[in-house]
Amino acid sequence: RRRFGLRVGAAHDAPVYLAVGGIEERKNTVRVLQAFAALRARQPQAQLVIAGGASLLDHDRYAREFTEALAASGLRVGPGADVVITGTVADDEMPALFRAADVLVMASLREGFGLVVLEALACGTPVVVSRQAPFTEYLPADEPHGEACWADPLNPLSIADAMARACEPERAQALARAVPEVCRRYSW
Repeated sequence: RRRFGLRVGAAHDAPVYLAVGGIEERKNTVRVLQAFAALRARQPQAQLVIAGGASLLDHDRYAREFTEALAASGLRVGPGADVVITGTVADDEMPALFRAADVLVMASLREGFGLVVLEALACGTPVVVSRQAPFTEYLPADEPHGEACWADPLNPLSIADAMARACEPERAQALARAVPEVCRRYSW
């Protein structure tokens, strides 16, 4: 928390939302940012952390689009600010980052499997995922107290609503009580 300036507070008052994968079109980072900006009306102390970003592909065009969306949002960026961009995080540091976050936001447009979702759940962190494959292939479809809050990845308001639902205390409490079945099925 100290290294990245992550806020500490009650999940429903000052939640920390974590997006993993850096700023890439397939990770849907611009819409996640737009969802976060919309959510700040309900949670003005919320913080968005974007971790990762090492890639062999050229994401410059999308990074410029993200920078423009960030400027238009009025959100501050930097350690301890509204939006924190960590860059690459070592694998052995990720469990601590998952546990420091209140919610993982994985509203991707395209994913191979989405292993980061299982990693977050194994750390007791509720998740927001796109209602599409691969997530629909291994996560339970029902949401009331399930592991995942589903979102339409093309709709920032749908993502924002799922982010708010993921902060419900019952979700974190349920994950603290028992390892989700999906993590037992994919224990690797």
